[in-house]
Amino acid sequence: MSKNSEMLKSFFKVLKGDKTEIDLILPNMYASSVYSINYKLLNKKYKNLIFDLDNTLLPVGKIEVNEELVNLFQKIGKDFNICLVSNNSKERVLPVAKILETGYLFKAGKPKKEAFDKALILLDATKENTAVIGDQMLSDIKGANEYGLFSVMVEPISNIHDFKTKTNRVLQKIMIKKLEKKGIFKEKEFYDGK
Repeated sequence: MSKNSEMLKSFFKVLKGDKTEIDLILPNMYASSVYSINYKLLNKKYKNLIFDLDNTLLPVGKIEVNEELVNLFQKIGKDFNICLVSNNSKERVLPVAKILETGYLFKAGKPKKEAFDKALILLDATKENTAVIGDQMLSDIKGANEYGLFSVMVEPISNIHDFKTKTNRVLQKIMIKKLEKKGIFKEKEFYDGK
């Protein structure tokens, strides 16, 4: 099954109220941005971080890395091994990975487990000591949770999306509204762990 079919199937299960599927798309930690994540708390248990790129670290299509992001990666790089894992192209991911001095995977195929298998090999890591940080429930968070990794969701840093991420964003908004009505999840109600 393709990653897009997998995400669509998950979306419909969530709308039907499937508890198992809802648990898979809910993050273990929820922060407003990569800058507001409680890295000290994460570092108590995790030594490796897998970051999504588009709308987690940079707006879609942008490769200009600002000084604030470079400083963040230099700071957290003292405590964590870091890898960028993106479904985007090498031309998009490599320049950012070079500037941030991290490992990287492009065209990873999240939420499929193979994306996370490759990332753990690249990091020389285990599921038990790795956290995933991303902005999309259906790819980053579901993939991490399904694979047994700690999941951290951040708000997207831009409202600009390419065609693929725009579709996922629309589906995510619909799911969040459904979850808010059920009192399961509230957008912008951030937390350090659940």
